[in-house]
Parts: sequence; C-alpha cells; structure tokens
Amino acid sequence: MKLIVDSGSTKSSWGLLEGREHKSTVTTAGLNPYFHTSESIDAILKAELIPFMVTDHIKEIHFYGAGCSTKNNEELIMGTLMNYFHQARVWVYHDIFGAARALFGKRPGISCILGTGCNCCYYDGQEIYSKVDSLGYLFGDEGAGSYLGKNLMADYLRKTLPGDLREEFDSMYRFTLEDILNALYNLPYPNRFLASFSEFLAPRRGHPYVHKLVKDSFLAFFAAQVMHYEGYRDMDVGFAGSIAHHYRNILEEAAAEKRIRVGNIIKAPLEGLLRFHSS
Repeated sequence: MKLIVDSGSTKSSWGLLEGREHKSTVTTAGLNPYFHTSESIDAILKAELIPFMVTDHIKEIHFYGAGCSTKNNEELIMGTLMNYFHQARVWVYHDIFGAARALFGKRPGISCILGTGCNCCYYDGQEIYSKVDSLGYLFGDEGAGSYLGKNLMADYLRKTLPGDLREEFDSMYRFTLEDILNALYNLPYPNRFLASFSEFLAPRRGHPYVHKLVKDSFLAFFAAQVMHYEGYRDMDVGFAGSIAHHYRNILEEAAAEKRIRVGNIIKAPLEGLLRFHSS
C-alpha cells in the first residue's frame, strides 16, 4: 500500500492507495515544519493519523508538504514518519512539486499554489525550477489567504474599511485590538489566523471593496511570481489551493488582464496526486 500526502500549513490530507484503488483519506492538522517541532508533529500523528492506519501495511509514503524546501525540513518530516511506518520507504517533496504533478501530470507548465500561503514554479513534466521564493506571510505570500487577511486587517485597524463591511466584521468577530495583536505576535500559527478571514471575504466577493482587494492580490502574485518566468504567456498556468478555487472568477479576470493563460484550477492536489501515483 502507498500513502500519498498533501500537507499545507492548515491541514494535511492522507490518501491510501492499494494498487490503483483509492481506499480512504484521513485529514489532520497541517505539518509545515517552519511552524512545528518533531514533538508537535509526533503529537499530531499519534492523535489524528495513526489510530486510522495499519502502519505495517504501508510500503511507500510520498509526502508533499508546505515548508519542505530544505534538507533539514525534509529530514524532520521523514524522521517522524519513520518512527511509525517501519516497513515504508519515505519520500518528502516540496508542496509545489505536488501541485505540479497534480495539475499537469507529465506535461510542462507553470504551477501555482494559492492557499494559506503561495508558491510558484516552472515544471518541465519531470522536475521543477523555481526563480522566486515566496518569502512567507511576513514578506510575501501575495495572492494567498494570509495576504488577503493581512490587507483586510490593516484596513480594519486603520479604519479605512467601508462602513458596511466594518459593521459586519464587528458583528462576526467582536475582536479587540488586544485580541488581534495577541493572535499575531504571541499565539502560534499567525499565518492561519490571517488566512481565516477568507471566511469573511469569500461570501462578500461581489462587494466592490472585496473584489478589488482580491484582484489586486492576484495581480501582485503575478508580478512577484509568474511573470518572472520567460515565456509565461505561452504556457498554461495552473493553480491549486482554496483561494484559487473560491475566487476563481476574480483570478481568471486578473489573469486575462495580464494575458496569462489559465489552465486547471483545483481546490486540493490530492486527487491528482493519487492519479499520478496509481498510474
């Protein structure tokens, strides 16, 4: 049996393959090694995954994860998994490689992730090539949920958010300034906190303010990432992630403005990865 994993900053999806058949999927918290220690990863596996697995039946694990872009981070994930899956060979890849395989299979294209965070690469059908680091929620993540939340929160705190949205925001969240600053500077996972405000924005994407906020975010992502690849207008550009999925129409509008050819848009890579690893 094979275990195929799509792990973002917010959640991880673990798909079990037997031959070509998808047997089951387990969902756990995200395992981004930039926000976790080996102890916290171990605690999540023990509580949320292992009770649903016959671990010695797993012979291969292919783990595609946010933050798995360095040798140390790969080894952190690999080592923790090997503590439980004693019969398995384990491969750990960057999540953008998983998105590329899910979006394009063995065809070339530009692969993008727009979820809690963002990423982008050129995929030649076998390997990925990256020109620009995403830089995370502090310095980058244009187009991602954390970026949308950060800009929404800035307008809210500066009191430049339109009055009708401000009233709805206050009614929905009832935050004090202390609550917000504590979530950003003292509590774990500030990127998830910021990205969570997509739940407020998505149902209101027809509002002129929200439409502009989201479109400007996608335009910033294209400028920071996609447009650095030579010949980007001549290739399909595919997108994976909840933000790309929920704001698809605005994403396509922004892409048309920059003459970017949109390929597949998928909410999550797991289905495509299961297809890739069963073929």
